[in-house]
Amino acid sequence: MVLEVPPGKHKLSSEAENTSTLDLDVSAGRNYFVWQEVKMGVLYARNRLQLVDEAAGREGVAECKLVDAK
Repeated sequence: MVLEVPPGKHKLSSEAENTSTLDLDVSAGRNYFVWQEVKMGVLYARNRLQLVDEAAGREGVAECKLVDAK
Protein backbone atom coordinates (compact mmCIF):
# COMPACT_ATOMS: atom_id res chain seq x y z
CA MET A 1 0.00 0.00 0.00
CA VAL A 2 1.30 3.48 -0.83
CA LEU A 3 0.12 6.61 0.91
CA GLU A 4 1.36 10.13 0.20
CA VAL A 5 1.20 12.47 3.17
CA PRO A 6 2.38 16.03 3.75
CA PRO A 7 5.56 16.55 5.79
CA GLY A 8 5.06 16.56 9.55
CA LYS A 9 3.78 14.31 12.31
CA HIS A 10 1.45 11.42 11.51
CA LYS A 11 0.09 8.45 13.43
CA LEU A 12 -0.56 5.07 11.81
CA SER A 13 -2.90 2.68 13.55
CA SER A 14 -3.79 -0.94 12.89
CA GLU A 15 -6.49 -2.87 14.72
CA ALA A 16 -6.62 -6.60 15.29
CA GLU A 17 -6.99 -8.31 18.68
CA ASN A 18 -4.83 -5.39 19.78
CA THR A 19 -4.29 -1.89 18.44
CA SER A 20 -0.80 -1.04 17.23
CA THR A 21 0.18 2.57 16.61
CA LEU A 22 3.27 4.10 15.07
CA ASP A 23 4.13 7.80 15.33
CA LEU A 24 6.02 9.18 12.33
CA ASP A 25 7.59 12.57 11.71
CA VAL A 26 8.06 12.56 7.94
CA SER A 27 10.20 14.80 5.74
CA ALA A 28 9.44 15.86 2.17
CA GLY A 29 11.02 13.79 -0.60
CA ARG A 30 11.69 10.68 1.51
CA ASN A 31 10.18 7.20 1.43
CA TYR A 32 9.21 5.50 4.68
CA PHE A 33 8.55 1.78 5.00
CA VAL A 34 6.37 0.26 7.71
CA TRP A 35 6.35 -3.46 8.46
CA GLN A 36 3.25 -5.03 9.98
CA GLU A 37 4.09 -8.09 12.03
CA VAL A 38 1.13 -10.42 12.56
CA LYS A 39 1.05 -13.22 15.16
CA MET A 40 -1.71 -15.39 16.55
CA GLY A 41 -3.32 -13.99 19.69
CA VAL A 42 -5.80 -15.59 22.09
CA LEU A 43 -8.87 -15.31 19.85
CA TYR A 44 -7.65 -13.33 16.83
CA ALA A 45 -4.43 -12.25 15.22
CA ARG A 46 -2.31 -9.63 16.99
CA ASN A 47 -0.23 -7.10 15.11
CA ARG A 48 2.68 -4.71 15.54
CA LEU A 49 3.68 -1.83 13.28
CA GLN A 50 7.36 -0.95 13.03
CA LEU A 51 9.40 1.42 10.90
CA VAL A 52 12.11 -0.34 8.87
CA ASP A 53 15.03 1.16 6.98
CA GLU A 54 14.75 1.81 3.25
CA ALA A 55 16.88 -1.20 2.22
CA ALA A 56 14.71 -3.64 4.20
CA GLY A 57 11.54 -1.91 2.99
CA ARG A 58 12.51 -2.08 -0.67
CA GLU A 59 13.50 -5.74 -0.27
CA GLY A 60 10.10 -6.54 1.24
CA VAL A 61 8.26 -4.69 -1.53
CA ALA A 62 10.29 -6.56 -4.18
CA GLU A 63 9.04 -9.87 -2.73
CA CYS A 64 5.39 -8.86 -3.18
CA LYS A 65 3.24 -9.95 -6.09
CA LEU A 66 0.36 -8.05 -7.65
CA VAL A 67 -3.03 -9.55 -6.77
CA ASP A 68 -5.72 -9.70 -9.47
CA ALA A 69 -8.92 -8.62 -7.67
CA LYS A 70 -11.28 -9.94 -10.38
